[in-house]
Amino acid sequence: MERLLTNNKYSAEDNKHYEGAYTQGNGYLNLRAAFEEDLSGATQNDLYWRLPANVTLEKARHPKSKWGLYVPGVYGVHPILGEEIVNLPYGIGINLYSGDERLDMEESDYGDFSRSLNLSNGLLTRALVWRSPEGDIAVTFRRYCSLQHKHTIVQEVELCSASNAELEFESFMDAGVTTNGYSHFTDRCGAYRDGLELYASTDSGQRIGMASRCFGRALGEARFEPMDVNGRIRETFRVGLKAGETVAIRKYVWVATSADEDYRGGIEEHLAAVVRASAPDKADFSVHEKLWKDKWNRSDIVIQGNEQLQNSLRFSIYHLLRSANESDKVAIDAKGYAGEAYFGHYFWDTEIYLLPFYIYTQPEYAKKLIAYRYRTLQGARENARRYGYAGARYPWESCVTGTEQCSNWQYADLEIHVTADVVYGLAHYCEATGDREFLLGPGLEMMVETARYWVSRIDRIDGEYRLMGVMGPDEYLPYTHDNAFTNYMVKFSLRKTLETLELAKTAGEPDCTAPLGVTAEERTMFAEIANQLAFGEDAERKFVAQCAGFEDFLDVDFDVVWTDRSKPFGQFISQERNYRSKALKQADVVALLYLFRDRFDEETKRNCLAYYEPITTHDSSLSYIFHSLLYNEIDDRDKAYAFLEKSLELDLGRKGAAEGIHIANSGGIWQAVVLGMGGFRGLADSDLLDVKPRLPDSIRALEYNVCVRGKWHRVAATHEGVQVKELIEERGRKV
Repeated sequence: MERLLTNNKYSAEDNKHYEGAYTQGNGYLNLRAAFEEDLSGATQNDLYWRLPANVTLEKARHPKSKWGLYVPGVYGVHPILGEEIVNLPYGIGINLYSGDERLDMEESDYGDFSRSLNLSNGLLTRALVWRSPEGDIAVTFRRYCSLQHKHTIVQEVELCSASNAELEFESFMDAGVTTNGYSHFTDRCGAYRDGLELYASTDSGQRIGMASRCFGRALGEARFEPMDVNGRIRETFRVGLKAGETVAIRKYVWVATSADEDYRGGIEEHLAAVVRASAPDKADFSVHEKLWKDKWNRSDIVIQGNEQLQNSLRFSIYHLLRSANESDKVAIDAKGYAGEAYFGHYFWDTEIYLLPFYIYTQPEYAKKLIAYRYRTLQGARENARRYGYAGARYPWESCVTGTEQCSNWQYADLEIHVTADVVYGLAHYCEATGDREFLLGPGLEMMVETARYWVSRIDRIDGEYRLMGVMGPDEYLPYTHDNAFTNYMVKFSLRKTLETLELAKTAGEPDCTAPLGVTAEERTMFAEIANQLAFGEDAERKFVAQCAGFEDFLDVDFDVVWTDRSKPFGQFISQERNYRSKALKQADVVALLYLFRDRFDEETKRNCLAYYEPITTHDSSLSYIFHSLLYNEIDDRDKAYAFLEKSLELDLGRKGAAEGIHIANSGGIWQAVVLGMGGFRGLADSDLLDVKPRLPDSIRALEYNVCVRGKWHRVAATHEGVQVKELIEERGRKV
């Protein structure tokens, strides 16, 4: 498979979009597709206060370009925003000079511009003809984040001049970069040892080391310039070009941090070890390509008849693959490490939108995501204590420590469904993979601790268990009682806890519940709340109310208020008015009915779609997918595809990825194709795959892989029927 994303025109208006959309990564490094060279009018060291806000409506800074190099787990401490991922020093800098002119996409005269990202191997290429003072020079930049050596970025610059010319090649590293307008570096220094070296410390006490080396027969002797006041170090070379001759220069960049799994103290020694382990003579692009091919062999989906869907789907899968980290110290942030809009924080997106892709195509990464939640269980306990409750309360926005990082009180205090969502994701993982060891060990501990939180958080009012003062997935109603999504997810979580406690008791193994200290009284309380917690389902009307008293919220005349549907609804109404109106930000009950699709009948699903969809603004990128999935459940294929289609261009559109990838939407697109139209529902009672495809007319055939309980299967669906073939694993890879 080779798939190129190509852009043939530079424009300052949409340049940031391509920087985000073409982000590269390898499970350790994540690199936005910003240019190697400086861009006029695009400063990277701006200092300003980014305050808590509704990110959906926030106007972003840096209109032309924003560098971004991220290692998940390397974070700083913002005085307002809490823990946030640090935008690392820009190690890949290259400036080209012809006489007094520097190559600059804003100032230089050039032609034949193109940039492309090869989704099959993560290779980023940019080409242009620079009409320099010394004549036309064809310039091609290539780079990739090595899958063979995870700490390494490999760059290449090819130069071909129409006439004899002499250029100056400048390699630089810049530690003046800020993150959301804030500098997290407490110290920084540069050195020269056969190339550039840069060291910096963050305000969280972590250390960063970078090294670079340049190679090329045309390079003259290097001239080193020490770090300037803005944090930049550089080395320059003279490059002689002969007419018609192509010259290639390679730059290798190595990144090491004190957050690395193998860090043993001393950043200089650690960086030196990284460089030795992945020296240039050990870099093999064919190995890198083979590793990418292995990933695609598991996760690729082939669609016949709909090129738009095929392209968008592969774009989504690429970002899901490159953003999955090798460490269980971190998860995947809401922008897929392609921007800093959400500070590198993790949300309910992990369990609800992302996890299914990894469970069924990259199960080893699914376990890392679940293990991250266990690793941060102590932080969840601290959250519960801070609010005055027992047990563990997972944060709405999580980072390295697992304590609450959200600065907006209404989300941090009220959007507590994430605690039950974690258990939902855990249960999904263990059921699909058969990971009994994790279920009865760390998983059960997570379940019990979150169950204890729910017991202390829930109120008993007039003899009825109630969950008061919460925000459900619909963030336009901030303070409601008995949100249906939240309450039902809590009931599921408590029942799953009891079921797992019973499984542990009857497993014939040592009593793994003893260290948890679960008492008979606690079990009784878990069961009582699970059975009696209020839930607004009207069995006679076949309807589920979003929350208690939902009908009392104000109706909105959308045609009068929302005068420009190309912009978010939230821009046309005050937050105060929005908070008391029936105008949903995103799927709420609709999401519930899909996640528990076997629990609710078709009539209930139809009634709720008919009621809630017209008053849903879809101001959240998370909304379309659940509508698509639920319409598939009632076999309305046209509407299912219409909502999927709305999600396809969120990041491939002209400006959609400027601040990073909507990575939850990427996971949602996979779900809409495989679990929706592809009809995959897991294992049937017969231990065979349960597959009931619902292909729209535009798709002739659909093929995908899924791994269930360690066995790989290939599903091929057409309008005539479906075939399921069990695949064989060879050396850990599907064949």
